[in-house]
Amino acid sequence: MARRADEILTVACLFAGSTTTSTAAVKRLTGTTVSNHNVSTLLADLTRRDDCTDALHTLILLAGHLDAHGAPIDYARRRALFTTRSHFLDLRAWGDLQRRLRSNIRPGAAHAQRWIFQALTGSPPRLAHPDVAPATALQRQHYRRFRWRILPAEAELLRHTAQSLLDEHHVDEPLQWTPQLPSRVLDRLVFPGPDPDSITATELHQAVPVGDFSIAQLARTLKTTTAHVIYLLSQHPADWSPPRFQQTQHTATRVHQWRTWYEQDTCPCRPSPTGNRPVRPPSVSHC
Repeated sequence: MARRADEILTVACLFAGSTTTSTAAVKRLTGTTVSNHNVSTLLADLTRRDDCTDALHTLILLAGHLDAHGAPIDYARRRALFTTRSHFLDLRAWGDLQRRLRSNIRPGAAHAQRWIFQALTGSPPRLAHPDVAPATALQRQHYRRFRWRILPAEAELLRHTAQSLLDEHHVDEPLQWTPQLPSRVLDRLVFPGPDPDSITATELHQAVPVGDFSIAQLARTLKTTTAHVIYLLSQHPADWSPPRFQQTQHTATRVHQWRTWYEQDTCPCRPSPTGNRPVRPPSVSHC
């Protein structure tokens, strides 16, 4: 149940200030598969814990904020568009990038497909098409590890691919979005865990060692919990690749920008044409 807390709390947010039933919230509004028992059990556990009072209060604040301001993403539409899709990624492009970035065993493209599905729909990968969804407990465990060990250039490729899919369907929305509750309200609340923003992306990246690393050791270095570090790495991928791969990592994150400049004929390295004199287009290596 703890692994599905994000789904359960999403359902619980729909209860605040409304008469929505748990069945409607689970099946119709969020499309998840958690049970009524899962939801009621987690909420009962939070209610019994003195250090979770403000966590429940935050659900009410969030529900009120969304009622008042709405959200720029229509996840119901996205689930309708992408839940039955069996393929999200150019496997050749992913494989080429992996060979340039990693010296260790490369994670399979299946995890990359799951990442894109989750980013697009907000749903866990198990709700995806059977060709995408993890079928075993080991696959689910490896996918969770993939999310926090992803390299910056890999994350950039996946974000670019997901945004391109939205563009293909004429969905004019940000890929992902986080509501911003007023800081004056949150400052007075006390939560059982660490503040996610108490460690900056810069501090995180400075603490990540080069090459393979232990998430537990990194948490000790940053004086926080492993769950906090996993969240931070998922939000701010760090370049932990070996030194001889670091420059490739740096270059790969810029490939999409170079391609855009080239295709739109706006590369800053290219001189402006004068008269009818032909201008030789720059290569990506020139940029």
